[in-house]
Amino acid sequence: MRRDFHREPCFGSGESVHAVILVGGKGSRLLPFTKYRPKPLMRLGRYSILEIILRRLRACGFERVTLCTAHLGEMIRAEFGDGRSLGLAIDYCTDDPPTGTAAPLLLVPDWDSPAVVMNGDVLTALDFAHFQQMHEQSGSVLSVAFQRREVPVELGVLQVGDRQVHAMWEKPSLAIDVCSGMYVADPSVRDYIPEGARVDMPDVIDALLKKSERVNAYGFREEWHDIGTPATYRNAEREFLANQDYYLFPREGVEPTVFDRANTAVRPLATGTNGRPQLSISLVQ
Repeated sequence: MRRDFHREPCFGSGESVHAVILVGGKGSRLLPFTKYRPKPLMRLGRYSILEIILRRLRACGFERVTLCTAHLGEMIRAEFGDGRSLGLAIDYCTDDPPTGTAAPLLLVPDWDSPAVVMNGDVLTALDFAHFQQMHEQSGSVLSVAFQRREVPVELGVLQVGDRQVHAMWEKPSLAIDVCSGMYVADPSVRDYIPEGARVDMPDVIDALLKKSERVNAYGFREEWHDIGTPATYRNAEREFLANQDYYLFPREGVEPTVFDRANTAVRPLATGTNGRPQLSISLVQ
């Protein structure tokens, strides 16, 4: 039996807010689980991945959700219908054949104010209302939610300049800022998406930066799991079953643990001698 949703928004005034969820991928890396079922409908206990996202959005005060479907989209429509059973107004657009993670935004109907835009294959405790609120305060066209991850390096790392070694770290960790696949976008981002082409969100970010548009970076510490492989799926299932309310509901009276409070802008990456972008990283001793 489904649980009812009658909770107040965790932040904000309670005005109607909109989210767009991209649920059209084939989930190829999760075969054979996704052979006959779209990845967003894979279950973590009693709920599907997508239902967990929808329930959390509703608990954060969101009222309208657009689902951008493609692969096996009719199964998603049959599962959620108009969203009334979850206290939501759900509408749909169909991107068939799929044209990337950004091009479907051209199909979203009646979109005239900032909306959360996210992939439909994540498990997270992100406070979506606070994310949207901070975006609106930033004055940006797009905000990107990111997490900082430490990647161990089993080698000695040098800092080199002018043919001289300036520093060395033995087997350090690299602090890398990782995109979570969750954004808040103004409708004007569609001006940077060409029609009739495959366009992903990195393409949109690159186009915005080239036009000197501000892209806000929102760093968060709450749990986030990208469900892309059998191993990450099993881990997400284990984490969700251990603490379901943590992922379904924002914690009342607890402020989100956002780091780097002052809003920061995403900047273009430097280009190396091989023509590829160079990552901006920090060393963790």
